Amino acid sequence: MSAIDDFKIYLIATEPSGDVIGSNLIKSLKKIKNKKFHFYGIGGPKMIKSGLNKSLFPISELSIFGIFEIFPKIYKVLSLLNKTEKDIIKINPKVLITIDSPDFNFRILKKIYEKTPNIKKIHYVAPTVWAWRSGRARYLSKYIDKLLTILPFEYKYFKRFNLNTKFIGHPVYELNNKKKN
Repeated sequence: MSAIDDFKIYLIATEPSGDVIGSNLIKSLKKIKNKKFHFYGIGGPKMIKSGLNKSLFPISELSIFGIFEIFPKIYKVLSLLNKTEKDIIKINPKVLITIDSPDFNFRILKKIYEKTPNIKKIHYVAPTVWAWRSGRARYLSKYIDKLLTILPFEYKYFKRFNLNTKFIGHPVYELNNKKKN
């Protein structure tokens, strides 16, 4: 019998859709034998129910719609970025997985990049750079070790930027497939 390996994972999902994706990811990882995962980070009720230790702060604190809501909340967002950065450094996980939410997650990745070279950084749900803001692909390639894509054509697009990319499928497709079977 082999020893169980303890494995700390820090997840960041700041939107309800990311909470669903993060919850499914936690459930899938818990099925791996010989690993005892400890989940930390930011997530909603679904991730907490699936095994996230607790959320660093409620994801509702980042519910901002439109440019006019950003200005009054800018200091709050900056405070949450700093709080998240300190928490990641304190926990020192083996892996950091950021889920969607590029406005928040890309800033975190940039802030911690040089301070945490030992942490593997994965971004789940590629930004739609093929549709708009193509500069994000080059930006992201500087700060992550792996990109998990949900659409099949994204793999080829991101390879141009030397991103270690893996197509894993779309969660909605998987839900529809399960209903049919």
